[in-house]
Amino acid sequence: MRRFTQEACQPRRLIFLLLLLVFAGCGDDDDSNPVAVNEDLREKLNLQPLPPVMYPPDNEPRQERISLGKLLFFDPIISGEKNIACGTCHHPNFAFADRRQFSAGVSGEGLGPDRVLTNATISLEPRNSPTILNAAMNLDESGLVTHEGFQFLDGRVRGLEEQASRPITSRVEMRGDGFGGATDRAVIVDSVLARLREVPEYLERFKAAFPVEAVEVEDGERASIIDSSTYARAIACYERELVTRNSAYDRYVSGDDNALNATELHGLELFFGKAKCGVCHAGPMFSDYRFIVQGVPQEGGGKDIMPGDDTGREEHTLDTRDRYAFRTLTLRNVELTPPYMHDGCFETLEEVVRFYNVGSFPRHPAVTNDLLDPDLRDPLGLDDEEVDAVVAFMKTLTDMGTGLDPYLLQVPKQVPSGLTPVFGLNDGGSGKGR
Repeated sequence: MRRFTQEACQPRRLIFLLLLLVFAGCGDDDDSNPVAVNEDLREKLNLQPLPPVMYPPDNEPRQERISLGKLLFFDPIISGEKNIACGTCHHPNFAFADRRQFSAGVSGEGLGPDRVLTNATISLEPRNSPTILNAAMNLDESGLVTHEGFQFLDGRVRGLEEQASRPITSRVEMRGDGFGGATDRAVIVDSVLARLREVPEYLERFKAAFPVEAVEVEDGERASIIDSSTYARAIACYERELVTRNSAYDRYVSGDDNALNATELHGLELFFGKAKCGVCHAGPMFSDYRFIVQGVPQEGGGKDIMPGDDTGREEHTLDTRDRYAFRTLTLRNVELTPPYMHDGCFETLEEVVRFYNVGSFPRHPAVTNDLLDPDLRDPLGLDDEEVDAVVAFMKTLTDMGTGLDPYLLQVPKQVPSGLTPVFGLNDGGSGKGR
């Protein structure tokens, strides 16, 4: 083996020191130039913008249909007791959620966190209400954006059209004790449609929104244009417009090198690296829409299979292999929609990150390590600064709809039924209108 004398090494040491000085100078330039750092992260993490919305073949966007769907969304006529609308639990003031642990549905008074139930025989809803924003982008089991993506926390329906008719059949959500005490889903939907058919403005709006179907209506069937299909398609058509694409993160992905600061960029790297958030919250929607066991502690009244408990997807499939599995939710606008998890058991994003940081504790007592999703079993080892950075990054996903037509975000001044449309116009949270 060749041996180097101290004298022979001297020239090499000088060259090495000169190279260090050169590269140190280059490093200073890189630190002052956000382009190099940002482009590296975009390429390194393969960050992609939101894809186009996928529309059903029979529900392409039409302005008349969007406007009709918006009116229905905020009109209490569709609830059993005519005192609650879709917009009550999914209100623009609260990023189309309600900022409650459990929604106070039918027979309540007030809005958002201030809403209270007034009927002692009707309980709070058993789960936290997710935002409607970006629900049009939900994936299915293929991992692709589709008009039939999973809806609800247990994925019991697919697509916004099917979802639109479900809340009106739930007693604690919108049905209450109206509709003559009916419990059959078809009877309840028919009752809502019958109400709408008695409102002349709705009849005309449905004809304008569905001109092909209106032509097909036979003489003497003046109101049949208002059916379960056109009703659901109208509401879904409005909801499908509520896609937000202008968060700081979106601007960064689109090439704005100044959209994220150093802490947020550090949080982005941690999110897809050490913190392992990106294992489940991947892709442009920051969710893979899988059903996984997270093991969060159960709060609230629970669902049907086990009194006082919520077994997640099993409530829909009746398959014990789905016990305690819930759909991974998008993190878009997550800053605006506390509290978190299916039962709203965590008040802040810091609590959520710290839950995963210690290997998913405190945990539901029935969720063992074997049942818990494998990616969630091990502590992450994040320090306080890293937790803060991850949270800072998640807040860059916030966009209340700055790129949308303001019309889409405003509660209508009036609705065709003549009822009060969810406290009137947006007013920043008081619920009193302006």
